[in-house]
Amino acid sequence: MHRNKSMVVGSTGLVGKSVVNHLIEKDISVLALVRNDQVSNNSLLNYYKIDFDDLQLSDEIFSDIKDIFICLGTTIKKAGSKDAFQKVDITYCYEIAKQAQASGVKNISIVTSLGSDSNAANFYLKSKGMIEDKITKIDFDSISIHRPGLLIGARNEMRLGEFIGQKIFPYILDPFLLGGMRKYRSVKGDILAKAMVNLSGCEEGVNYYYFDDFNKFAKGNY
Repeated sequence: MHRNKSMVVGSTGLVGKSVVNHLIEKDISVLALVRNDQVSNNSLLNYYKIDFDDLQLSDEIFSDIKDIFICLGTTIKKAGSKDAFQKVDITYCYEIAKQAQASGVKNISIVTSLGSDSNAANFYLKSKGMIEDKITKIDFDSISIHRPGLLIGARNEMRLGEFIGQKIFPYILDPFLLGGMRKYRSVKGDILAKAMVNLSGCEEGVNYYYFDDFNKFAKGNY
């Protein structure tokens, strides 16, 4: 029996891990691209180790894959420099997306950030805007760009600023973000991931999604 198949890049992070889980819950096979050896006991999940610095992926890797989810990201501290940060957040993401489309993948979903703008003065937001610009120029049937505010959830490596934000935003600041400011509310990584899975391929062309979209589509309200 033919089963739907998806690819996840950044499958060990806060959002990517949840994307994998929600795909499996929908009986969708997952091919997760990873940097280090990973083992899965789930028949629906296969890890594929790649060299992100030598991204020459064969068409066979993308065989039968309809949707790709890019949840890859780092920090300047972890990457070591601004150039190294952009290599992960821009170069890796773009190269994989470009090769996926050339191999027949129809739909792409990517996590960026609220405020992403390639002309922004802020380095982080500028970088996220740059990868958005590159992705939108690739000829996928459907492009889903997810722009969350602060992500809530347990990370493998919790960053101090995020730890403090996770304690403050949901309980103190979020209730005051109303109307057009609602998109600045924090969102649980698992809610974002579920919405990403439900939204993939739903709308043709380039689509941007925010806080209210995440909560709506995580509940399956199409």
